[in-house]
Amino acid sequence: MTESLLAGIQRQQIEVAIGELLLSSDHYMQTSIVERLHHLIAHADKTLDVTKFSDMAREELVELGLLPPTETTGEEHDASEQ
Repeated sequence: MTESLLAGIQRQQIEVAIGELLLSSDHYMQTSIVERLHHLIAHADKTLDVTKFSDMAREELVELGLLPPTETTGEEHDASEQ
């Protein structure tokens, strides 16, 4: 299924929020940004293509538990190497 224009905009909003999260050093700001990410993902358009997220964004979303680990994030490879 092709990603809709709305889903593309939502993906950009999620990427920006992740950037803000990585730049923030304040615990309360980080908590607020994580809540915003939960909200953005929970209400995202069905056509949102998670494979179009940047590697950094996918890794951060997996670390936050908002996306399941996949081979593209390398999470499964790291576990198998240990």
